[in-house]
Amino acid sequence: MLLTLTISVTVIAAIMVAAVIALIPVLFQIRRTAREVEKILETARTQIVPLSHDLAIISHEVNGILQSIHRQVDRVEDSIDTVRGTVVRLREFEEEILSRIERPLLELAALVGAVSRGIETFFSVLRR
Repeated sequence: MLLTLTISVTVIAAIMVAAVIALIPVLFQIRRTAREVEKILETARTQIVPLSHDLAIISHEVNGILQSIHRQVDRVEDSIDTVRGTVVRLREFEEEILSRIERPLLELAALVGAVSRGIETFFSVLRR
């Protein structure tokens, strides 16, 4: 039984030594990967500062552009309201002119027509 125990302990020790030897390259690879991750993170950290600064500038400029667009839209709306008001006033002016001139023009046309008929009748009576 002592021999079996000794053999078992030896086998377990040999397996442990083999496992440790097998794990050494894996540990070195983990260490290299950790270094590469550190380099990538450092590069990202140095790139993020200028990138965030550029994004802040772009955001500020876009905000300015949007404010300018809002001001321009307000001006266009005011211009459209002014044009509408002008069109309404122009229609009112046209109706006023028509109401003031139409009746006298019709009366003048009727008078001119009556005078010309009267002259025609006068000449036709003279010819007889």
